[in-house]
Amino acid sequence: MSLVRISCCAKLHAFQLAEQLERNSLLDKLCTIYHQRINSTMARFNSRSDTEKIGLEHVVTFPYLAPLIKWKVDPHFINSIFDSRVALHLKRDVKYRAFIGWSGMSIRSVKQAKRDGKIVIVERGSSHIGFQIPLLEEEYAVWGFKFERDDRVIEQELEEYELADYITIPSEFVRDTFLKKGIADKKLFKNNFGSTSYFNPTKAKRSKFTVLYVGSLSLRKGLPYLFEALHLLKIDPALYDVWFVGSVQSEIQSMLPRYSKPNWKFFGHVNHYELPNMISPCSVAVHPSLEEGLSMVIPQLMSCGVPVIATTNTGGADIITDGGNGVIVPIRSPEAIAKALTVLFEDTAKLKSMQTDAAKFGQQFGTWDNYGDRYAAFLRQVINEKG
Repeated sequence: MSLVRISCCAKLHAFQLAEQLERNSLLDKLCTIYHQRINSTMARFNSRSDTEKIGLEHVVTFPYLAPLIKWKVDPHFINSIFDSRVALHLKRDVKYRAFIGWSGMSIRSVKQAKRDGKIVIVERGSSHIGFQIPLLEEEYAVWGFKFERDDRVIEQELEEYELADYITIPSEFVRDTFLKKGIADKKLFKNNFGSTSYFNPTKAKRSKFTVLYVGSLSLRKGLPYLFEALHLLKIDPALYDVWFVGSVQSEIQSMLPRYSKPNWKFFGHVNHYELPNMISPCSVAVHPSLEEGLSMVIPQLMSCGVPVIATTNTGGADIITDGGNGVIVPIRSPEAIAKALTVLFEDTAKLKSMQTDAAKFGQQFGTWDNYGDRYAAFLRQVINEKG
């Protein structure tokens, strides 16, 4: 029976969730801006691939909003229009039992679902916004930049948290930030994200020790601390390479002249489906983020046989055994990153063991099917409890 309606203005992991709920016979509708197969005109202006197995009869789109994203219109304005349209859609069609809305873009829909007596779940992929924003403001200030906070978004998210029956979160790190902000544990449902099956070792390891970073190069991702860690290494630069995969944000671009070394290589954005070929040959990855819910790239890296040095604030501690299949380090600690890299460079046996354990765990940890089965069990329980 189709019971659950999902709303997300962006793609994020909403399409994976919708695919999983359909597999579990729970999906009523997925409300989104556009779908590649339904809105083929919009698809011509975007490289995104909507390959998830979702019956198109379950997809509701508002494609006229897509150009606003391309034109870089205020995201809060776009989210508000989208949310209003979804709320109207909910009002007109009340056959669903539970509503899942992404945080920051669902307040009107949440209120409509509450009025209609539905179970309301807010999906939050990052830490509590009351933890996240001050941390980012502080970090930007450290490096001489101003973080552009939007109080409208903060106020809306806080209201969504309050109104929700449940808040879904991806890691213990995120749970801790919500508990510290006064959210009751019984309101939180933790569900680690999955990894796509095509992330597997596809190429042999390079003979040269290769450090990898995958993701947007930004202050939030902690790139200056990785740069500083690499400068602390007492290893001959001719003996190792550093690969950066991802777009470079302006604040990081301004830092590169004083940090970049000849053995650093920047590949820019790489198509998602080509990432296994970029990841597999590398020795170890570093994920120095200041704040993430559960970085999806961590299980992807591990599944390709690349252990990850990740900070406590990435959610990585949920899936990384410190010293076993990866290393957990504090945020803002180039010294800890440098130490971990040095150990793995000098101890090839430990490195190979860690690579083997990372691949084994990464492939066993959880596919999106595992994620979907956990979510489906949770939904059936709360729906049955409500009768």
